[in-house]
Amino acid sequence: MPYRLTIRKIDQSCLFDLTWGKGQQLSTHLAFPSALLGLYDAWRRAYLGYYKQALRGRVGATGQVVAAEVDWHSQLKQAEARLLSEFHTWLKDGKLFDLRAELTSASQAAEPDQAKTELFITCDPIAIARLPWETWELGQQVQIVRSPPNIRAATGDRQSFRRGKARVLAILGDETGLNFTGERTALNAQKRLLEIHYVGWQPGEDTNALKQRICRTIADPRGWDVLFFAGHSNEAALLDGQVAIAPNTALSIKELTPALREAQRQGLQFALFNSCSGLDIAQALVSLGLSQVAIMREPIHNEVAQTFLVQLLQHLAQFDDVQEALGKACEFLKVKQELTYPSAYLVPSLFRHPDSVPYRIQPVGWRALARRWRPTKHEAIAVAALGLLSLVPLVQDWLLDQRVWAQAVYRDRTGQIATDPPPILLVQIDPETFNRQGIANPRPIDRSLLADLVTRLNERQAAVIGLDYLLDMPQTDHDPTLNQALRQAIEQNQTWPVLISSRNRDFSWTNPYPTVVNPDWILQGNAFVPFRHVLPRESWPEAKTPFSYQLATAWTMHQKAGAGDADVPRPSLSGPPLETQVQAYQRDHHLGLSPWAEVHPLTQISTRFGQHWLQPLIDFSMPPSQVYRTVPAWQLLDDPDAALLPLASLDQTLVMIVPGYYDAAGIGREGDDNFPQPPAIGYWRDRTGQRLLDFTGGETHAYITHHLIHNRLVIPIPDLWVILAAAALGKALTLYGDQHSPRRLTLTAWLATATMSYGVLALQIYITAAVLLPWLLPSLTLWLYSLPKLKETSHEYS
Repeated sequence: MPYRLTIRKIDQSCLFDLTWGKGQQLSTHLAFPSALLGLYDAWRRAYLGYYKQALRGRVGATGQVVAAEVDWHSQLKQAEARLLSEFHTWLKDGKLFDLRAELTSASQAAEPDQAKTELFITCDPIAIARLPWETWELGQQVQIVRSPPNIRAATGDRQSFRRGKARVLAILGDETGLNFTGERTALNAQKRLLEIHYVGWQPGEDTNALKQRICRTIADPRGWDVLFFAGHSNEAALLDGQVAIAPNTALSIKELTPALREAQRQGLQFALFNSCSGLDIAQALVSLGLSQVAIMREPIHNEVAQTFLVQLLQHLAQFDDVQEALGKACEFLKVKQELTYPSAYLVPSLFRHPDSVPYRIQPVGWRALARRWRPTKHEAIAVAALGLLSLVPLVQDWLLDQRVWAQAVYRDRTGQIATDPPPILLVQIDPETFNRQGIANPRPIDRSLLADLVTRLNERQAAVIGLDYLLDMPQTDHDPTLNQALRQAIEQNQTWPVLISSRNRDFSWTNPYPTVVNPDWILQGNAFVPFRHVLPRESWPEAKTPFSYQLATAWTMHQKAGAGDADVPRPSLSGPPLETQVQAYQRDHHLGLSPWAEVHPLTQISTRFGQHWLQPLIDFSMPPSQVYRTVPAWQLLDDPDAALLPLASLDQTLVMIVPGYYDAAGIGREGDDNFPQPPAIGYWRDRTGQRLLDFTGGETHAYITHHLIHNRLVIPIPDLWVILAAAALGKALTLYGDQHSPRRLTLTAWLATATMSYGVLALQIYITAAVLLPWLLPSLTLWLYSLPKLKETSHEYS
């Protein structure tokens, strides 16, 4: 947050007015020390006495007689010490305590790696602007910069950078008594980053023509980033300062104003006047709207000016902004060159428009690289169109269905199908079951039928029984029967009962009717089926664990108990609720379920925009026979031995009682449980001769449960990500083609080979690493990027 401090001297007192933030302000009056300006004059006389030759200003009329025997170095150091002592003592006055405290608190609140707090100091009249305000000690995080009393124009919007190198206009003025070799050397040393153009007087050139040439060059429509002037200059209040451009010829800032305004419109950011007495110049330029100007407040020795410039450019070349670079250059003069150039560090100042951003040279290497890699209009349209297309949900679903179908074909043709018997048994209540049981209305499900099925499964020592039916409404005649069947399964075999739940209209969750089963005996899961994606487990309090996740949890708990884990909870008719025991166990033990079963933060964010980024897929590329085995409910009731062959016992089987292709199946509406058949499932059914059009929610739950048990969660990489990667590859191919000009046939063969190879690789990665890489849209991206080059090579070949 910038602070602005205005200091006005009125008679023998000074008004300090500090403003910041949203209208905050502190003001105080302070007596101006009568000796301060005298000490400044004494310091200036000693300064001019020491730097008496090769000064970049007309300072002959100083009223001093130089005595050769005077030790000006000693005189200057003493005068500097007296001036700074009086100046700092004044600034430590108690009346400035609140002001200093505010700035100090800002300094202390700033972190070391954060941007420093900027303090813009404005002084009026110019006599107090000559004082070394940059030496005011307000903390390392407070950066002092100057601003003029009057600003008549807004600064232009800053461009992040100009394409190519930073353009620098170097105006070399009157060289009488000076030598600009050091400036040229310092500037030319940075040609890697700077595009430098020199303009200056040539012997014999007409001065009026020179003035016009300088003005035209400043106003060049190509624009400049930096304006640099070296030579003699002086203050001239009525003319806003003057710069000497040739012997006995000067240009005032007022004369340069139209050209400077045009330069500012064309992007001029920073001006450096490596010359003398530039206070008027800086204040006039910032008032015109130029964002920042570095000047010398006093006459400057030629060698000091060159040393300062070398340091400033070196730090700018290290990508420091001008404020940081100027501070480091002054620090170099103070620490490294104090014996040779005493007090020189007090002379440079940076003036900035309060709304400006410190100018910084941008790296050229990556800029040039970025320019080469910048997409053309054709490329940008192609990527934007395909990227937007990839975000359309209907398109995503269609592409996903076709991709998984292709995966099923590839898995089948390459023989990558497991032969182990599936651990899941689906007991399907189908229309034949209702006919044989004499049930005329299958909705709601007859709970005596469920009770008979649970009893049969209990007789076979079923490890886990999942009921894919809502049991939230009463059935007075049959509820006790189902309750007794579940009770016996828990008591006799410690069977894990897992029931489904769904949201009510008030966002609460359904529970089984109390006469059906005690909720403490069971696990409950969210029955929602996302169909193409695995429903992840969420951690927020109102979320319900997915039904498939609860089935996998129950199965894993049963396996751990069988392996001798004494800490694992077991179903029981007494004790704490089973859900509570499971949650407590999960906090202390890892179940071994994939971490992708938990919702990924990126998935959570993307769902707000209708996307499913990184949400695991239901892998329909696996044949149903590898995932589950089905048994009609009527067959289990009539002849369980034949129905379950070759299984004699179900103690190592996860059983689900699910609807089996009858029209009334569904939680909300009739038929909700019957989904359109996924293309991959259609492929597998065609291979086995099955003739079915639908795919049930119970079968979908079986797939998800299988994936959780076997850690087989396929992670889809978003199409948009791979489209962008394909765009980068396409651009690289285009740049390669620009350099090597391959024939059309060669380029086409390379593209075709790359497309097919990537397709086969993506198919195998899906099986091996459980990662789905999209193929169609990224391949189109690569071809669209290459299309202009293909047309170009076609014309060349013809």
